[in-house]
Amino acid sequence: MADFDVAAKLEAYRGELGAQVNAIQEKSPFEDYRQPYLNEAAVSGDDAFPSSLLPRLASLVQGRAEPLALVATEAQAELGEGAPAVDVVVAKIRLVAERKAYGVNPKKAVVVADDESQIHAWCWEVSAPEAYFPAESVKLIKAARQARSREGKLVKATAKLVDVLIKGDATKAKAEEEKVLKVKRDAEAQRLKAEVAQRKREEAAAKKEAAALKKREKEAAKAAKQNASPKKPAKAKVSNASKSVMAGFLSKAPKRDSTESRKAPPPKPAEVSTVRTVALLDALEKARAAPPPLEDLRAELRRTRAAEEEPEVQILEPRRGFFAFHTDFGPPRRKEVTRSAVVTATSPFARDPAVDYDYDSDEERYANEGLVEDGEDLSDGEDLEDEDDGELDNEDGFFCGDDDEGGPAQRAALEREVVTVSPLKAGEAGDADRAAALAPFAPVVFFDPRVPLPAEPAPRKRSSAAKPATPEDAPAAKKKKGAVSTGQKQLTAFFGAKK
Repeated sequence: MADFDVAAKLEAYRGELGAQVNAIQEKSPFEDYRQPYLNEAAVSGDDAFPSSLLPRLASLVQGRAEPLALVATEAQAELGEGAPAVDVVVAKIRLVAERKAYGVNPKKAVVVADDESQIHAWCWEVSAPEAYFPAESVKLIKAARQARSREGKLVKATAKLVDVLIKGDATKAKAEEEKVLKVKRDAEAQRLKAEVAQRKREEAAAKKEAAALKKREKEAAKAAKQNASPKKPAKAKVSNASKSVMAGFLSKAPKRDSTESRKAPPPKPAEVSTVRTVALLDALEKARAAPPPLEDLRAELRRTRAAEEEPEVQILEPRRGFFAFHTDFGPPRRKEVTRSAVVTATSPFARDPAVDYDYDSDEERYANEGLVEDGEDLSDGEDLEDEDDGELDNEDGFFCGDDDEGGPAQRAALEREVVTVSPLKAGEAGDADRAAALAPFAPVVFFDPRVPLPAEPAPRKRSSAAKPATPEDAPAAKKKKGAVSTGQKQLTAFFGAKK
């Protein structure tokens, strides 16, 4: 193959193989070294090596790449006092762990426990990690083993490609190069997949943490609101059925009159700036600490001021209110709420000379009800005398029936004579005439319940030899006279007497 330069490829892949081996050696000891271990091993030990030290020994061996002698010496030193001799530790390491080559497979003559070659990518692996490590540590150890297997697979493929390039077979070298590229693609895909999984785990953890934080903030706000608001006493729940049953036995509050229920609107708050409020509070504190003489205050308030002089006391607009009493029939009165110098809290029943206590607005209202200020007074008829007193003012004569001929006679004919009818007592005159007049309206009894009904005759037995009657023989058959009932006799007697 002209386009495949074997020498250049050999040089490139030799450098790549060395970089891969060095990257693996830089990780030694690997990330699964010194993992947390169990306090007691799941397997029993022997007399030479106590079982209580087995988990710690497994943690010191797992993930190491050095030869057995070096690993055993360091582990014996880490175990401290009470640790067995080095040869005992070496024997125990051979039982609980195995030195595995993740790189190029060693030859048969190589001593696995003591080899120091880096091309093989050695690593000590504990045989049964579940017996010495907890679940989290076991999970991490297995993940580290899978990563080492992927790295070792790439080292093996690259080393095989280098051997083929050394032999100079371009065709086989190109096939081996495709295998190396495939291993690289798989490793890259696995790396990207691991990154995506890690990012998803981080996002899920962040969402969970945000939801937990939001929940804590909501609970804190709810607790603060409950602490700020006073707790109301819990009321016993009463069902609607109980309310309807007990409603008749409970006394209801009397309804207030509409005039009593009216209330004056609350006054609007005065708009005062913060600076004025602070100044007022400071002045009040100073006055409370050292109150001025009363005479000085009176003199200051009563002294006369010039028109252009600004008063030191700001006169606020008096409040207005609506007053209504239960004896009033009119609308409530609108009054200004001001303080009186005479009527005070200490003398509430004093009479202020500026107020007219005898004035009654209802009397003034009733007095004005009969007056007509606007419009024409229709009650005065002196100026409305008719010019022709003798003539009838009948412009629409067709509405009046007095001028019609026969008017009174026609009305008299239509009037009926009023007759006073009183019930007659027994024995009075007129009973016979009354009975004769009411005879057509007498009640008629068609069937007298006092007369028993006749018994029905028993049905006769029909002989089998008798021939059934045909429709042609039916008109010729003689009808028997049936028995006449008592009701029929009474009807015949009644209508016969009428005729």
